[in-house]
Amino acid sequence: MQSPAPPPACEPLRPGDPALVGGYRVLARLRDGAGTVYLATTQSGVRLAVRRLPARLADDAGFRSRLKARITTVQRARSPYLAAVFDGHADETGAWVATEHAPGPSLAWAVAEAGALPVTAVRTLARALAEALQALHDAGAAHGDLTASAVRLTEAGPRLDAFGAPDPAGPPADDVPHLGRVALHAATGRAVHDDGAGLDACPDELRGPLARILAGDHPEPLAELGGDAPRPGWLPSGVAALLPAYLAEPPGRDDAAAAGPVPAPRWGRSTRPVMLPPAAPPPPGVFAGPPATRPDLRRGR
Repeated sequence: MQSPAPPPACEPLRPGDPALVGGYRVLARLRDGAGTVYLATTQSGVRLAVRRLPARLADDAGFRSRLKARITTVQRARSPYLAAVFDGHADETGAWVATEHAPGPSLAWAVAEAGALPVTAVRTLARALAEALQALHDAGAAHGDLTASAVRLTEAGPRLDAFGAPDPAGPPADDVPHLGRVALHAATGRAVHDDGAGLDACPDELRGPLARILAGDHPEPLAELGGDAPRPGWLPSGVAALLPAYLAEPPGRDDAAAAGPVPAPRWGRSTRPVMLPPAAPPPPGVFAGPPATRPDLRRGR
């Protein structure tokens, strides 16, 4: 019997959804994002994931100031396993952040659809996420929202949403046990609500290292986990079968194209205060990043 087609990655826009966010054309809703996340495009065709933040946050002038500082800090982070922050804005009318769109399912959705990942894929996942977190920590930022929903699985490797929590409550060290929970969820397929749950179902070769990561002991557990850098074919077949849905054209694109060209974003000249400068984020090494008390997630350090 033929296998059923994978579910679509996007949903059509609903009444009341915006046609534009910050000058970027909204194409569809992403199905498996946390909160309201839109698939959007720049005038040149770059695909973005645009997250709208709750209106109650945008009402807080202090939050808007912290959000601007966070975006500026997070943009310093560089890693092939980060979906970098592209743009963002906040004023009394609302707040949003646009990141690079990673064309693949969230880890949460992939596990729900295809089950737990094999050990080799979990090791690769943990290594990539550790490198992504290290890049954020080097830039002076905690992620603050490392969950299975914040990780996208693509053929090129995992991609962590670089923005994370809009207003992280804890220090970078708090990201370490969250990394353990995400890896444990990937290895067992079970929801992990505390640091001990699920270890009994974890494969033997991962149980000890993950237990130490969950306890916040580092960096030795990451070195013990090992894992190769992502290579073509790193995803199991069940997850790989979901990928074509994320590369397909979103529903309603023909209607959106008929609406005409999108005005180019007017950096710094909009009637709404645009938070970010027109220049692309600086290359690695330009900013040293403020000193921070943080775990060093590099292997062997």
